[in-house]
Amino acid sequence: MATKRDTAQQLDTPAGALADDISAQPRMVIAGGRGKVGKSTLLRWAIEQSIARGGEPVIADADRTNPTLAAFFPSALRPPSAENDDVRMWLNDLADTQIERRTTVYLDLGGGDLTLKQWARDLDIGQFLQKHGITPVLIHVLGSDLDDLTYLRDLETVFTPRHTMIVLNEGMTPTGRHPLTAFEPVLRHEVFLAAHGRGAVTVRMPRLTCMQDVDLRRQSYADAEAGRPGGGHPGLKPTAQQLVAMWQRGMVTEFADVASWLT
Repeated sequence: MATKRDTAQQLDTPAGALADDISAQPRMVIAGGRGKVGKSTLLRWAIEQSIARGGEPVIADADRTNPTLAAFFPSALRPPSAENDDVRMWLNDLADTQIERRTTVYLDLGGGDLTLKQWARDLDIGQFLQKHGITPVLIHVLGSDLDDLTYLRDLETVFTPRHTMIVLNEGMTPTGRHPLTAFEPVLRHEVFLAAHGRGAVTVRMPRLTCMQDVDLRRQSYADAEAGRPGGGHPGLKPTAQQLVAMWQRGMVTEFADVASWLT
């Protein structure tokens, strides 16, 4: 059984010891997990970082009930309907187009949506993408609730790409608790240990206490940091702008070793 010391080492192990540079390769970056754990938040940040670096990513929002990415990026692609067959056919078209055009794709799925599991099983999606020169990057975003591990457990049976990232979202931990304490049950759980043991990289995602105010404005993190108005609301107050600036710096630091996977 893992000890608290083991838990601390898992949180503090630099991803760079395991990560490699795939920045020159077209990637399909897929975020999965339960609802409201921060998948869209992370993808938004990664997409903005990519665009700021001159990238032209394809943004694909397959969330059937809460298409957050499409709300922030009007150019985001959407399935023609929420029907299972339509979504799977849309995913096939997405992959075919990516293979043809050699683009990097960011794909967001609805909370707990098992479409990815079915798609991965039907196509052997990891092997299929790699065969055609696309690197799959799978992101599992977790809060401190043990139930967040269910999606990870289910997907690990059919889709285990080499570039798998487990993101511990500190914004989903109870206020006032240290992440080391809050995430200890998750990091000691057999589902996490199995994924970690087969090579999944663990990364921390800092908490942004004014995230709700940023989301309300439907604006980029850069615009929020600059205090620009958005969504019919005035810009953030100076203290909130500073919190966003500090959060962005923290994100760059925490994801530095896997930056080429994301951006």
